[in-house]
Amino acid sequence: MNRYFHNLRVRFAECELRQNDVADRAGIARSTMTARMKGYQPFTSKEIVSIAKVLAIPIDKISVYFFTDEPKEYKKRGA
Repeated sequence: MNRYFHNLRVRFAECELRQNDVADRAGIARSTMTARMKGYQPFTSKEIVSIAKVLAIPIDKISVYFFTDEPKEYKKRGA
């Protein structure tokens, strides 16, 4: 199972917030936040800025939380 936005999820925990708490505080629908976090839809720039404010992420660190490489799946040998 791929886990997108690992650093962002860690930041939620550091701030003692759940995904729905962040969505509510950032003014994003919970279902939209879920779709973004699962990688089904990309975050908009407005959403990124709103989430960064909620989580106190400095502008120069946004890329660490939102633009890291996607998880890679590895094939088992002999498969």
